[in-house]
Amino acid sequence: MRTIAISNYKGGVGKTTTAVNLSAIFAARGMRVLLVDLDPQASATDFFGLYDAAAQGSSVDLLYRDAPVLSTAHETSTENLWCVPSTIDLIDQNELMLREQRLRFALDDASGDFDVAIIDCSPTLKRLAFNAYVAATADGMVIIPVKLDATVMRGTAFTVNAIRSISDALRIPVPEWRILRTCVPGRMTKSERIGAEVLDANFPGMQFQTVIHQSAKVGEGSWQWAPVVEFNPGSRPAKDYLALAEEVLHG
Repeated sequence: MRTIAISNYKGGVGKTTTAVNLSAIFAARGMRVLLVDLDPQASATDFFGLYDAAAQGSSVDLLYRDAPVLSTAHETSTENLWCVPSTIDLIDQNELMLREQRLRFALDDASGDFDVAIIDCSPTLKRLAFNAYVAATADGMVIIPVKLDATVMRGTAFTVNAIRSISDALRIPVPEWRILRTCVPGRMTKSERIGAEVLDANFPGMQFQTVIHQSAKVGEGSWQWAPVVEFNPGSRPAKDYLALAEEVLHG
């Protein structure tokens, strides 16, 4: 099972949007997809109407109560897609009790049941994200969505440094990581052009060729709790996510 973590310590950059759309695309291709929501805001969980289902099994049970994946994963309305939902209770857990490799071991145990696991990370520098990075070490990837605004380097640099630090601390390989530009307008402002130049200067060769363009269709889909690739498959961001899926699988 391939594990893809989606993380950035800056909020509002499209982490959940990327997670749910990639999950829907892979599922539509017949892959057995597990979406793990590690964000207490539970936006990915809400996308599939599973917040109430968290009472019967959630990421809290998976990480802190040693519950197996199959007892915490719930079927979604999308064929081939299961989700381990999150809940606000995740924020109240004692992170000192969370082992860095707990998620990796749990996913390893379920590797015969799924083809790909996608982890929607919380925008905080905590062991929740560390668990995701460790899980993505073997044949996995960390996708770092970024917006080209004045804070482009803040969350990006924190995330990259955290990935390297946890690998160094645990003496494990650094997982593959790539930067994904999101919310890219059709015509960039001067500020956004500067942001692009900053990324190119600091992270050459570490960015996806695909970018996700800005569109009101993404927001419209979120109001209906639907990935844009299902809500409006002909839209520009839907086509962008299809291209990203190809790059993730074969790039």
